[in-house]
Amino acid sequence: MQSYDEDYENEPPLLEELGVNFPHIYSKSRAVLFPYGKHAKSLESDVMDDTDLAGPLAFALGLGGELLLSGKMHFGYVYGFGISGWIAMTLLLNLLNPNGAVSMWTVVSILGYALLPVNLLAGINVVLRIAKLGWIGMALAVLTICWCTAASTRLFERGCDMRSQRFLVAYPAALLYSAFVMITIF
Repeated sequence: MQSYDEDYENEPPLLEELGVNFPHIYSKSRAVLFPYGKHAKSLESDVMDDTDLAGPLAFALGLGGELLLSGKMHFGYVYGFGISGWIAMTLLLNLLNPNGAVSMWTVVSILGYALLPVNLLAGINVVLRIAKLGWIGMALAVLTICWCTAASTRLFERGCDMRSQRFLVAYPAALLYSAFVMITIF
């Protein structure tokens, strides 16, 4: 029987051990909220290289919760479209990237962070039914799709050095976020 003493005072905190870095989550969230502002341009390379999944998982759970509050049980759709889009975007980015392989964790991190505007739309949908707002609701939906697409494309440009392929990256991202917006509205 083996016995050992662990030094609990020198253990790192649990969030640090799990890789949850709140300043990086905050920086990436601000870069998504303001994709063309100084926040997106001022992201350091260590923040872009950090492929944390805490923020994207929180945003996906938040979207599922907001859909539940609006009377829709669509957790499976959120995760299904998320995983399908993640795999497709990873394959596409690896085919397009001339500089080498793009990590699948980088792709899921960027796609998950760019889901934040859909969360805002789902929050509005809890209070006001967007499908019943007519052209204003559809304008909000199109604005949200453009916002998510611009944010994810900007992060892919910076994180994967794909400035010359940004339109080829933006099109499938727009299709993916269109699916999330349609789940949110209908």
